[in-house]
Amino acid sequence: MKHQHFLPFFLVLAASYLGLHFYAARWLIKHFSLPSSPAAWLRAAFLMAAFFAPFTMYLKRQWHTPALEPLYTAGYAWMGVILLAAFIFACSDLAGLVARRTGATGDLRVAQAAITVFFLTLAWAFYCGLKAPDIKHITLAFKDLPPALEGYKIAQVSDMHIDSQWKLRRFSALIEKINSAAPDLVVITGDLIDPGITCLENPAALTAKIQSRHGVFGSPGNHEYYYGLERALACYKAFGITPLVNEAADLADLRLIGLGDIRTENASETDVKNLLLKYKTGKFTIILSHQPLYYPSMAETGNYLVLSGHTHKGQIFPFHILTKLFYRHFYGTHRIKESVFHVTSGAGTWGPPMRWLAPAEIPLITLTRLP
Repeated sequence: MKHQHFLPFFLVLAASYLGLHFYAARWLIKHFSLPSSPAAWLRAAFLMAAFFAPFTMYLKRQWHTPALEPLYTAGYAWMGVILLAAFIFACSDLAGLVARRTGATGDLRVAQAAITVFFLTLAWAFYCGLKAPDIKHITLAFKDLPPALEGYKIAQVSDMHIDSQWKLRRFSALIEKINSAAPDLVVITGDLIDPGITCLENPAALTAKIQSRHGVFGSPGNHEYYYGLERALACYKAFGITPLVNEAADLADLRLIGLGDIRTENASETDVKNLLLKYKTGKFTIILSHQPLYYPSMAETGNYLVLSGHTHKGQIFPFHILTKLFYRHFYGTHRIKESVFHVTSGAGTWGPPMRWLAPAEIPLITLTRLP
């Protein structure tokens, strides 16, 4: 996102986030008829909570220490808690409005039901956010697939956001699942790391356990740029991952092209098209592009398999709606001309360690030839 557009977007986002807190506090006060003194304390508590997550994010970036991991986790988790609370409270208000229009009564019962639904949804969201992602088997057919690539399997890991020892251990658990699928190639499509991990924890010992015939390659996401691209690429190498940033690598019968993060680099459609034309050969080509952007333009330059992430499939509903406004190709498999584009929901979480209606996954893509 260009800098001149960032400030208005940030202000709208900050105002909306603050508004969620005021709305949730008002909802609780109204539906449970709190007296003025407890109501004032509740408003103050929610106002302080609104600044809790940004404060912990700043603290983590500036003075990170493993001793404060529980504090960082609590701050991140609160963002998801308030989003779900405001969403469910709003749904209960709509239900109450419909009930009143139809002559029914019982606002307190509606409020009690909403609180019950909220806690059940919260438990579900934490469970889905903390559990190891499942392997998602996908078969993609191509018209001109070389015979040598029939049945070729690619494991895609995206959006792990490793920023702590806990996330590093979670990545270790993923490796066992990846190995059980016996992929020919493992690719990382960005946002592997975040501030909080130093890459001095001997991550190569983990990645060395990956059993992949053609190794592990990765392209950066926007969070690698936030981390510091040079440091992030060094971290990729420490993980034993071969980074590709606007460059290509040949692996037997296929070519692999890794793009830098399109939006962070402010790359235009023309920039991307020229880069693909520069590396175009007669080989079957896989493109790693973190953000699902410029797909029609890519398809104009050749026939590819393009793998992306970034969107998290919204991670926590109703963020799905907002994410779809920014990304036309929000999730799943899309065919444009002779190219195939796949956007994964990602294997990890950013911010709240929660997922709701957007399960994490590790796509295992099997290539086959169209009959």
